[in-house]
Amino acid sequence: MKSERRASAADGGLRRGWPVVSLVALALVALAGRCAWLVHTRGEAWRQAAARQHTGSRPVPARRGEILDCRGRVLATTVEGASVWCDPQRVRDLRAEAVLAATLLKLDPEALYARIAPRRQKRFVWVARHVGKDAARRIQQAIQAGRLPGFGVRAEPARRYPLGRCAAHVLGFVDPDLRGLAGIELAFDTQLRGRDGLARYVVDVRRRPLGRLDGQRAPRHGSSVVLTIDAFVQQRVEQHLRAAVERFGAAWGTAIAMDPASGEILAMASVPDFDPADPLAGRSYGEAQRWLVNHAIGSVFEPGSVFKPFVAAEALEQGAARLSQRLAIHGPARRFGRRVIHDTHAYDVLRVREVISKSSNIGMALLSRRLGAQRVYACIRRFGFGEPTGVGLPGEEGGLVHPLRRWSGYSLESVAMGQEIAVTPLQLITAFCALAHDGWLLRPRIVRGVVDADGNVREDRSRPEPIRRVVSARTATRLRREALAEVVRSGTGRQAALADYEVFGKTGTAQIARRDGRGYEPGAFVASFVGGAPVDDPRLVVLVSIYHPTTGGSHYGGTVAAPTVAAILDETLPYLGVEPQSMRDLAAARARHP
Repeated sequence: MKSERRASAADGGLRRGWPVVSLVALALVALAGRCAWLVHTRGEAWRQAAARQHTGSRPVPARRGEILDCRGRVLATTVEGASVWCDPQRVRDLRAEAVLAATLLKLDPEALYARIAPRRQKRFVWVARHVGKDAARRIQQAIQAGRLPGFGVRAEPARRYPLGRCAAHVLGFVDPDLRGLAGIELAFDTQLRGRDGLARYVVDVRRRPLGRLDGQRAPRHGSSVVLTIDAFVQQRVEQHLRAAVERFGAAWGTAIAMDPASGEILAMASVPDFDPADPLAGRSYGEAQRWLVNHAIGSVFEPGSVFKPFVAAEALEQGAARLSQRLAIHGPARRFGRRVIHDTHAYDVLRVREVISKSSNIGMALLSRRLGAQRVYACIRRFGFGEPTGVGLPGEEGGLVHPLRRWSGYSLESVAMGQEIAVTPLQLITAFCALAHDGWLLRPRIVRGVVDADGNVREDRSRPEPIRRVVSARTATRLRREALAEVVRSGTGRQAALADYEVFGKTGTAQIARRDGRGYEPGAFVASFVGGAPVDDPRLVVLVSIYHPTTGGSHYGGTVAAPTVAAILDETLPYLGVEPQSMRDLAAARARHP
């Protein structure tokens, strides 16, 4: 009986506890369902959040490619450097630590404090990018001594230019993150930059790496760009150009050296120049524009008499004149309709070749009238004026050629003398090279190719790029040998003559137009000379333009620019392997065209 009563009591207890058990079971089922729902709907996000808490990643910078000259000399490269950063939340005494860091880095303490103070809630602030090894070592020692607890040093690649200012306007420069901002650095930024890799780590609560994880991605290092620039020629051109700008007190000057048979630019220089490692030199971008402009491609001006050979070539090509033909000049002034055109000297009669060698404005006006406006316009467009050359450098201007409908009654004669038209120095030398290369206009090239980090050629630009024939080989050769060589032998370009090579070329002295387009600046000129050698087989053509010379006693192209071209040719032709012409060859050449 007692056992029956105990069993009955137990059953009663179970019956009374069943609701509680049921509720607990339902709660557990609901909890499990909730967990399953949360895992299904939010599980991935939570897993990612957990992964972010105990893992971290850091980009592995790709090495920026090099820029090389045509002989493999390094013009721009990337080296291992260091940069200093700060975690403002870990700084104990901001002013004291800012003063110490600035002293070690040779910075302005107040400027550094002002940079960090407004960012006290941030965890990362750059203090100095790409510091030297000594400065990085001093900061590291202070950190290890506990004097700069909120500071750190990070390895970071830095851009270096081993030849300093050499070819600065061609190379350009980069920002602190090594992104191209000008020149080749900008034009080929994608190829040079490559692609960063990725490293993954297990980290502690302070995000300090404890060990590497799988899933690393190796960086793809940038490709190298090989230029047509020759560092030796570039340095010689810069040296002589800088001397001319200083001697004549000019606002600026530019020079280009080109191989007429290939269109390759061996040198391109502008003065004033800059250090590509520090292009702004502590000034604002606007203030630095004076020396950042690549005048060889980015400045336009009326060319003056250096433009005359192109119109003369068209007159010969069209049979409108012969080099030996006599023209009645009746100078030094002659009326053309309502306009009077002047020559520097009084000439009564000149042969057509002498119109070029003595740079007669009246003679060119006569030739242009024989051609007519349509032929002159077609000629200058065919030589490439009025549009960019397509050299591939950022900032290239296209110059200015007015359409025929905008030509006035004076335009025909003006254009023949190099007025009412605006050109870049690169357009001028490119067109002149056509006269040195059998009448073929080639696209100027400053890049030979792109080679990836494994040595594979990604872009091959080593072949000449013919655009079109502008005049016949016969016209180009006769004009060069009979008229342009005479410019140097006995004409306006005598100061470009060399003892070992027969030089051909053309002088130009142009007035500088006012900014409002109304007339010219008084006493302001551009002095130019473009010339090449040897005359029978041209291997190098050089252009020098000196903008607004104010001292030195002259402003003419024949006395300001021609000697500089001669000095460049005299140094670079032997370097390029061009044998000096024998006295017999020189005498024979001069006897052919006395």
